[in-house]
Amino acid sequence: MVNQYLTVKDIAALNRLNDPGSVGLVDNIVNVAPELDMVVGRVIPGIGYEATILTAIGSNGGFRKINSGRPFSAPSIDEKRFNAFPWDCPFSVDEATLIKGEGQGDPAPYTLETFASAAARQKALYLGRQFYQGTLADPLGHVGLQDFLYMQRTAVDSRTGLKIDQVIDAGGTTAGHCETMWFIQAGPQGVHWLFGNGKGIVMNPWVRLPGMPAPDNTVPNPSYSTQWRSNVFGYIGLSMAQYHAVGAIINIDTRSTATLGNGLINDSLIAQLFAKWPITLKPNIAFATQNCGQALQSQRTVTNFVNNSDRSWTGGAAPIANFATRLPTMGDIPLAVTDSIQVGNQIILN
Repeated sequence: MVNQYLTVKDIAALNRLNDPGSVGLVDNIVNVAPELDMVVGRVIPGIGYEATILTAIGSNGGFRKINSGRPFSAPSIDEKRFNAFPWDCPFSVDEATLIKGEGQGDPAPYTLETFASAAARQKALYLGRQFYQGTLADPLGHVGLQDFLYMQRTAVDSRTGLKIDQVIDAGGTTAGHCETMWFIQAGPQGVHWLFGNGKGIVMNPWVRLPGMPAPDNTVPNPSYSTQWRSNVFGYIGLSMAQYHAVGAIINIDTRSTATLGNGLINDSLIAQLFAKWPITLKPNIAFATQNCGQALQSQRTVTNFVNNSDRSWTGGAAPIANFATRLPTMGDIPLAVTDSIQVGNQIILN
């Protein structure tokens, strides 16, 4: 599987070392974190790799006279290392809970799966936030889109000779009401997950451990109980070799009081961002909060059938656009809503 580009669910299904239950558990994870389901990943042999990045093409090409010449051209190359970091989701279930469940007709595997699914879903949201905020969310984890965005703005666009700028500011300023809509080019050169040590996310077998410290363990009077324990584990990272692979609309205010230039999001702003991307490299996925999708919906023009006689609304038709799931002004790419994007304060970029 090394160097194949697959979703985390595909990797779990193909990894023969996994407990079969891993696939179902990973399915629960991606249901709450679409970033893991929609963005492909790559299994790498170790815990990191060196990406070769083309930062500028040769610039000495041109017409010449007979028996004359041109200077040699050479591209500018940069190398950047992307690493995978240990991601752990441990579970601990009291044996008394299993016995109680069996007495009510619930077999032990069912109870263990319930606990594991709940914990994994919570951790998936945590991992989703890492996808966007990166080291700002957890410095022990991998970089995220926000890190890529700052890195991008220090690089020079070979087309213009200027710093890369793939950001539109919607203009929201109210503390606690600013959010970001993210646009990525997912793929081998663009944004993709890294799964280290030749495997994806693995669900390890449950182990019965008698005499373990209880969750309410206190010193100097510790208490002990028999626990069943397991964990979901994997080395996870995020890669972006192409500097142009990330864009964003920042400082969106999804409240009904938002106005143009003061937090409003609409398809016109999205089209402006689309124009900032290179012609040969356009985004293929967008992520936003559900509130942001609804705010975009409210700005879209509504077209409904009406009666020919009195021009009234047809029965059952409502004067409201469909919820935004595609972005026609950005190549009709899909818009995925997620709970992993956090609302915060105004972002100010240099």
